[in-house]
Amino acid sequence: MSYVNDLQYYIDSASIGILFELLLVTTCISTIIYLVTKNQYISYLSSAPIFYFLSLNFYHNSHFILLVVAMTVQASVILLIQKKNLLKVITVKDKAHDSI
Repeated sequence: MSYVNDLQYYIDSASIGILFELLLVTTCISTIIYLVTKNQYISYLSSAPIFYFLSLNFYHNSHFILLVVAMTVQASVILLIQKKNLLKVITVKDKAHDSI
């Protein structure tokens, strides 16, 4: 429980913008990795070290819960991309089936 109490002192109003920026940059880099490698696991697992190194570089501190948040955001991005691709495939199959 003390970890959560320390976290509330770590995240103040000035640092929330920096955290969102770090999450955005981490998500962009991990999504580029996903698009290049077409491997969702590499992209998902790379989001934690990317966020960790960016956080240490800009923030000089990092927390485990923020690494989990970065991985959760990347997982949701991967799911959105896969859902979009699946919907494209379904519409193409429907159009092909209707034209027959």
